[in-house]
Amino acid sequence: MKGTRFYNGVLGGLLACTLLFSAHAYADSDDHERARQLLAEGKIMPLRTVLEKVEKEFGGQVVKIEFEHEDDHDDDDDDKGKSRWLYEIKLVQGSGQMLKLVIDAENGSILKKKGKKVYKNRQGND
Repeated sequence: MKGTRFYNGVLGGLLACTLLFSAHAYADSDDHERARQLLAEGKIMPLRTVLEKVEKEFGGQVVKIEFEHEDDHDDDDDDKGKSRWLYEIKLVQGSGQMLKLVIDAENGSILKKKGKKVYKNRQGND
């Protein structure tokens, strides 16, 4: 009996993991298609253009990129109620510091910078 319970528990765990991973993969695929549609409609900047700007301004190696939709309900009165698409980019700078940037996908403006220290890329500035 104990062996059967263990076997059923392992199978249940594997099934749960499979469902979670497939749902995550579907969401990523859906985000990708939505981004392509918005780019074709001219509503967002190409990721390549945003990455070139980030590389020029901050340098470093990009380790993660997320594309998200935000309905802004923060206390920031300037953007209250604004809905926008964002690129969230994490990169490791030459100093070894991790930097997270939140960028408005429509115009490429940097909305937030988060890291212990933010180093500007000295080579990219003229």
